[in-house]
Amino acid sequence: MATTYDWPRDVLWNPGANRFRLANISQVSMSPYTGNQKVITQQQVWHAELDFSNHETADGIDIQGFIDGLEGGANPVRLFDHARIRPLLLSSTASFFSDGTGFSDGTGFLDGYNLTVLTAAAKGARTVALTGFPVSQPVLKRGDLFEINGFLYQARYGVSSNAAGQALVTIQPGLRAGVAAGDVAITDYPSVSMTLLNAGDAVVPRIENYTGPFTLSFVEPLP
Repeated sequence: MATTYDWPRDVLWNPGANRFRLANISQVSMSPYTGNQKVITQQQVWHAELDFSNHETADGIDIQGFIDGLEGGANPVRLFDHARIRPLLLSSTASFFSDGTGFSDGTGFLDGYNLTVLTAAAKGARTVALTGFPVSQPVLKRGDLFEINGFLYQARYGVSSNAAGQALVTIQPGLRAGVAAGDVAITDYPSVSMTLLNAGDAVVPRIENYTGPFTLSFVEPLP
């Protein structure tokens, strides 16, 4: 039975470069009369490439051990986009105790937003209504990410909320599964289950006391 792992959030595991995108699975048809081609996108899946270099040998061994634990593509890992760990317009704000004080280092509690699905939507829908936003202001930018029921979605356009803190968001890809009113929409480190590509090449090279550069590639299994 497969075990799903979470990608660690420690700084050691931050890639030097990160390519996290939707890849199109398309079919091309050609007119027998005009020769014109028409591209039909059948599905979109998440694809990630993470570049690493110059880790100390001990850290490289730790990373290799984690990779080996994935057993090729047998065990998936939940990955997030290191460049889009939360929507910029929904950054957490600090709150303090009732007397105005915070912790000993001067910081307070970090308050996020509790977003939920407003109305049910069926699998394949290209829009989803969310509630819990700050009111009457821009809340999502094009390309912002959020997660519902374990699946990752991207805002196709910028979105503003209404006076009730609600917004209808056009998404990519279409809903992987139907959603119900009250389902939680995660905006802090939203992630998606992915499997390792080219597992035979997923080797951390070690050069004296440091690792050499290496790249790990992952893809979302077709739902």
